[in-house]
Amino acid sequence: MFKKLEDIIKKLEGNVLVISINDELVNTFNKNNKVNLYSIDSNKGNGIFSKSKKRTTNKGKTINIKKLRKYINKKSVDYIICNMEDVIGYYKYLIKDTIYLNNNTIYIYSSNKVDKDFLIKKYKRYDVEVDVTDYKNGFIITIDNKNGKTNFFKDKLYFIKDTLYNFAEFIGNILVS
Repeated sequence: MFKKLEDIIKKLEGNVLVISINDELVNTFNKNNKVNLYSIDSNKGNGIFSKSKKRTTNKGKTINIKKLRKYINKKSVDYIICNMEDVIGYYKYLIKDTIYLNNNTIYIYSSNKVDKDFLIKKYKRYDVEVDVTDYKNGFIITIDNKNGKTNFFKDKLYFIKDTLYNFAEFIGNILVS
């Protein structure tokens, strides 16, 4: 899976937003001179999108996805590469903002711990083409966002729906345990 991601990174040109990727892939980006790189690292919490040190949680998840739109213009990012395993808790912000910011292709990779059908269903709401490649240790979802559509009212409706889904999951987990 990582070999395929390295091949993808070597071919990229333009503006690339990287969300919480491995150090091996960062080295591959350093070798590619054709990209302008925006980087968000949810584990370290030292990027411009992270919360302040005072509010850092013990889990290490310090990313603040809501600030993306303040720093990056609409449809100005050509490619987005995201490790969904690290930021799955922010999916209701992340999916909406990646569709809003991207004008070409989104690559999402993760281990088999994350439910890929769940992610595919959430992205298909925006009328995008989704392609999944399975590997032994995970999967890569390629999302073609050239014809992706965002709508303010639909985004709010999806946000409320996802919040209610998270609340129902939380209540279900409490009742089961």
